[in-house]
Amino acid sequence: MATPRLAGDLWQSVDERGYPAIIGHASGNSVQGARDAVRDGADFVEVDVWFRKSEFEARHERRMGPIPLLFERWYLRFAPPSPFTLQSLLAEMRDDTGVLLDLKNSQHETAAGVAAILREAPGNVRVMASSQWWPGLRRLHDRAPGVELYYSIDVEAKLDLFRSIIRRDHRPSGVSCRESLLTPALIREMHDHSLRVIAWTVDDLSRAARLASWGVDGITTHLVQEMHALLVPHP
Repeated sequence: MATPRLAGDLWQSVDERGYPAIIGHASGNSVQGARDAVRDGADFVEVDVWFRKSEFEARHERRMGPIPLLFERWYLRFAPPSPFTLQSLLAEMRDDTGVLLDLKNSQHETAAGVAAILREAPGNVRVMASSQWWPGLRRLHDRAPGVELYYSIDVEAKLDLFRSIIRRDHRPSGVSCRESLLTPALIREMHDHSLRVIAWTVDDLSRAARLASWGVDGITTHLVQEMHALLVPHP
């Protein structure tokens, strides 16, 4: 069985080049999406991982219980008969692109199942994980301690909670934070604790440039190609 390689060496290359990692938002939810993101210059592809009936489905939408319908606030669609799986995505990845798992539900089986899939994954896979369900990330750390954890933060109250635990919880490598919450002071605060900061979801290029100037470590976006053109220095 292979052991997924750590994401740290990808981050090292990001640090050396001097601009944030580009993370393709939900690009890992399909083979074509992942391929497009890699082609356009993504450092990581993000995949939304749902645990359902002993399987891990890669999709952004919620499911309407037992009904084969997937929904978001602005659309509804039928669930495919054969959902795209996390295993399928990991088999696609190559050495120079990492995977950010966004764990969408946090049953006890999730951590054990993800860890088992990672043990079977190709040896070139580099993986980190985020979730708004922090206990699930902690359970994943117990099962797969090499996976970097990014506690997801969407509101000020959760940011305050993170601040309250930061000195006694040493498992997270950083935070994955709603971009509107970020300020230069907050990014410096996280860096003072040796934590990386990923901003989500940024499709405004002027906002991305501002975040980069503040020292954010990663930017999650739908616009991988445009973000690459904006952030990568041209000779």
